[in-house]
Amino acid sequence: MKNKIVAILAAATALGSSLFAAPAQAVQQDVNVEITVSPVLFLRTFETVSLQITNQDLGSLDKDVDTINRITDGTTSIDRTTPVGIGEIAAGTIKKPVKELFAVWSNSSNGVDVTVTPVTGSTTLTNTIASPNGRFATATLSDAKAVITDTTKPTTAKPLVGGAELSFDLTSTAAGKYVGAKIRVEALPKF
Repeated sequence: MKNKIVAILAAATALGSSLFAAPAQAVQQDVNVEITVSPVLFLRTFETVSLQITNQDLGSLDKDVDTINRITDGTTSIDRTTPVGIGEIAAGTIKKPVKELFAVWSNSSNGVDVTVTPVTGSTTLTNTIASPNGRFATATLSDAKAVITDTTKPTTAKPLVGGAELSFDLTSTAAGKYVGAKIRVEALPKF
């Protein structure tokens, strides 16, 4: 019996040794690895755009000659009739250019798209000085668009520089500073 136990132990030891000594069946698979590098975008713009709307922008007259008394001898009274066209706004909107509004640097090999748009809910400009009737005149920023003349793709060393054209609808010609509207400058990489 002793021999049987020794034989069983020897066989078990040999079997266990062979299991641990024999290499396991290995399976291999190569897997592709890829990365996507997000485009670098850096946008620089101004905090405020402050434009001057002139009489010429309004299509308004700013001078004429007294048509009743063209010559004065020093005592002649000047014609006090309100001139036709004074303070009247020309039909349509007033467009004002902004030569340079933004610069964009990028590593995008396809370039960038830049848009300039009025911010929804922030298109009303209000005159900071009340009129004689106590009301504040308003204007509306009706449109804004990017103006890009150099279409060279920007790099991280050389920016794409562009301007804008802003359009305004006025309800009054009251002089003064109008504030409250906003534009959004957005740069997106092209894919």
